[in-house]
Amino acid sequence: QALSTPLSRPPLELVSQRLPTTMAAAAAAATPLGGSSALRRQRRQGAGRSSSRERMASTYLALLCLATLGRGAQSWATNGHERIARIAQDLLKGKHRDQLRSMMHGDLVGLADWEQKMTLKYPETATLHFHRQEPEWTCAGLRDAAPDLQHLGDKSGHIKCDGHLAEEGSLYCAMAYFFEHFAHDTLLRDFPKPELPIDTPKKLDAIRNIPASDQTPSNYLRWLTGLIGDLHQPLHWLKEKDYGRELKLIYKDREYTLFQFWEEELPKLLPIPPAGSDYSKTLDYRPVWLQGRYGSDSSRWGDKLPTEHFREWAKQVAEATCTQVYSAMEVNHADGTRSIDNPFRADDALIQKWTNLANEFTAVGGIRLAFVLNEILEHKKHKAAHKEGRGVHHRHRNWKTNLGTNAFIAAIVVPLTLFGLRFHLQLGGPGLMQFMRGHLKT
Repeated sequence: QALSTPLSRPPLELVSQRLPTTMAAAAAAATPLGGSSALRRQRRQGAGRSSSRERMASTYLALLCLATLGRGAQSWATNGHERIARIAQDLLKGKHRDQLRSMMHGDLVGLADWEQKMTLKYPETATLHFHRQEPEWTCAGLRDAAPDLQHLGDKSGHIKCDGHLAEEGSLYCAMAYFFEHFAHDTLLRDFPKPELPIDTPKKLDAIRNIPASDQTPSNYLRWLTGLIGDLHQPLHWLKEKDYGRELKLIYKDREYTLFQFWEEELPKLLPIPPAGSDYSKTLDYRPVWLQGRYGSDSSRWGDKLPTEHFREWAKQVAEATCTQVYSAMEVNHADGTRSIDNPFRADDALIQKWTNLANEFTAVGGIRLAFVLNEILEHKKHKAAHKEGRGVHHRHRNWKTNLGTNAFIAAIVVPLTLFGLRFHLQLGGPGLMQFMRGHLKT
């Protein structure tokens, strides 16, 4: 028998409605019944014991409800994020790993489920983990739409936080917002100006009512690492069909929503890297491959701001949402139209294809996360040096350009200085050597 939502949680409002009723029933069951004076006297005498039983029943039921809420916790926010975190943590070497642990008040792997906990604690922050734009884009074949709306963002597939190509409280803008809290303005000016502005929001409404105790630099960095993980889950980029929640998928006689399968089931099929560096038995990606890929990618990424890379990466994942997720489910009809069966029955070949895609995205996600975190450490170093009045070399500072600038300044200042001194001497003023001898005597 198909199970409609095998891993879904009960809605929070439903639990809150049931909890008082269930607890009242438990309290009634724990309290002696009867109307006689003897029984009333017995009840008063046993009030302490009854209250204790009531508290025990309430505690038990509360824990039971929390356990119910936690069911299905094996999701992208744990399995997928943990895999990304392990890869990134392995790429962070020596003091960099220690510095980030200090900044985050924990290590990447240990905080893999932090995003999920914060979303349960502050449900309004759930909007930060999904892309939204106006009007919403779609994949060709999902619905009739103008060609300009059949890809993410503008005609080039790029987004910015202008409320149109990306809403200010959506995934891309939240990443930009949290990253820029760690960026050093002086260092940002060393990067080429983006061709398309970022328009990073000045505030996020989703965190406006969160207490200051939870709006700390360590939590901002934790949010950023979680959002980078979400960036690599394809369905987070397309609101069509409510991010896949409206499509039912049947696999091995069990029924899910498409979104639920990607969030909760697919990550279970991915190999989770063990602690340390030995991926040889669990991953297709060896440490040498990861280090080599990280080295080549990071040198190429170093010419742009991380916030520019966020939208390039978003474009890649969004394209995969159409070409490798939805298109793989479409049925071509004789009249040239395409549609997706609802419910859709998935076979092993398709699930293997999706597993390979998720495997690739989480591996690349770990590489990209390591790059962004190393960039944050670079900004932190420059902030500290700037505060102390020290200069720090950075790869974006071209020594040839700086040499040319200094030479240009010298070509103007030195001749003018010599001309001024010569003119001063001609007017009868003391020469430089005479001036110095006079001062040395005194």
